[in-house]
Amino acid sequence: MDQLFQTLFNQAAGTDTATILALDALSVLFTGVALLLLARRNDLGWWFQIIAVFAGPIVIALQFGFDGFFKAVPFLLVPIYGLWRFSKYPLVGKFGRTVEVRAFTASSLIWGFVITLLIAFASAIPTIFSGQSLGSIQISFWLTLVFSALVPAGLVGVANGFRWAWLIVAASAVAQVAVYFGNQPAFATLAVLVLQFGASLFGWWSWRQLPAEAIQDDAVEYPPSPYQEA
Repeated sequence: MDQLFQTLFNQAAGTDTATILALDALSVLFTGVALLLLARRNDLGWWFQIIAVFAGPIVIALQFGFDGFFKAVPFLLVPIYGLWRFSKYPLVGKFGRTVEVRAFTASSLIWGFVITLLIAFASAIPTIFSGQSLGSIQISFWLTLVFSALVPAGLVGVANGFRWAWLIVAASAVAQVAVYFGNQPAFATLAVLVLQFGASLFGWWSWRQLPAEAIQDDAVEYPPSPYQEA
């Protein structure tokens, strides 16, 4: 079992670094599942994203220092916002929504940029105010914060029906893989990031249709109308 863990995470089992890597990978795995559900405009996707935040950032903050909540709280607020935003759309089936796909706008891009910076800054607060010389921190650390923040920023776009936001989440996975490749990445981390990338592209592809067309084949009214003809 220890050898398997070593193979998956490139770390000896039981160390703090290994635990953090495993929790991060588990969080990204749940995010991948969330993206697959959101691609089908399913409310459960937001619940899986909440689980992803609990499995990763929140557990890490509870176990290794409460300053981790500077990252965990913004990440948690995004799926909560997504649940609220999806609730504005008509319900189809048990958990589906007729999400209106919106066209790209310059203002949505600006808001995405601002949200990314705010979440990245919140994640960096413990480091910025730790007293450590910022110049001594590797650039890959700052890049990882920004690229990770692209995921919740992209999900805010998805919550508002912007199809292009799926590409932001996909770009986050590609960028993180590029950064990790320079630091002996763990196989499990790369695998779940590939899942995130594929799920994001699936979401972008699925949302090419109008809502009515997208759900026509697999959605039925719930509960079914007793007056519907057989």
